[in-house]
Amino acid sequence: MSLRTPLLLVPLLWVGAAASAHADDVLLANGNKLEGKARRDGEFVVIETATGTMRLDAKDVKSITVAPTKEDVYREQLAKAAPKDAAGHVAMADWARDHGMPTFETKHLKAAIDSDPDHAAARARLGFIRYEDRWVTDEEYHLARGFVRVGGAWVSKDEILRRESERRAKEMAAAHVKRIQACIAKMSSPKRKVRMEGRVALQEYAETLGDPSLAQFATQVATYYNESWRAVKAESEGGTATVDVRATMTQLKRPIPTIETSLGGFSTPVRIQLPEMSVVSIRTTVRVPISIELDDDE
Repeated sequence: MSLRTPLLLVPLLWVGAAASAHADDVLLANGNKLEGKARRDGEFVVIETATGTMRLDAKDVKSITVAPTKEDVYREQLAKAAPKDAAGHVAMADWARDHGMPTFETKHLKAAIDSDPDHAAARARLGFIRYEDRWVTDEEYHLARGFVRVGGAWVSKDEILRRESERRAKEMAAAHVKRIQACIAKMSSPKRKVRMEGRVALQEYAETLGDPSLAQFATQVATYYNESWRAVKAESEGGTATVDVRATMTQLKRPIPTIETSLGGFSTPVRIQLPEMSVVSIRTTVRVPISIELDDDE
């Protein structure tokens, strides 16, 4: 038996056509037929077809056969199938899935496990997992195995400990490098006192770590910078160093030159300013005093 319901429009009757998920059959007064989603809008009938929307006078529409809703189609199929056991409900769930009705699919899968609690296919489709001779939800399964949800994913406690250990190791490594770099920065100073502070700080840190190679490294770095500054001091003349100086000065020339043009005679004359810049560049070298203190200076 068809579920499509004819509605005569004289007088105009309307029963929920807009809610239909299928196409309505529209019979026009001139005998032509249209197929689409029909709805009443005052004295007009609006029909949404695959090629566009039509707006007709209600008097030009003879009747509308309203398409069944998804619920209508489902109820018709349910009456035909009349499921009585788990297999029947799974079959109805399959039909609902194939017809894009997830709510009804879930309903019949639940009915299937109500009928047969150990129905594996229905349990699996509902997200259940077999664990230690019983069916459990995904959450129950992971919690029972000691997993924790982190950022939408299940992670084992061992993995969480590993990640935390890795994070701490990276933080410690970064702090280690930062501390050594701070000591080396001091040892690069031309001032003997500052270099000594950096060397002592690095050697003391090496002792706290029990790392003799790091203590030896502190001595090597201190020696390197002391000798580097010795070479710079020897090359300098009277405690001075040569510095390359570059400077550029830019100035706007005033008054700003102005010209008047008619732009080829096709418009009224306009005035245009043409600014000019004066640029002076200087490059020279100067001697500046420097103060270098070596480890063996008196």
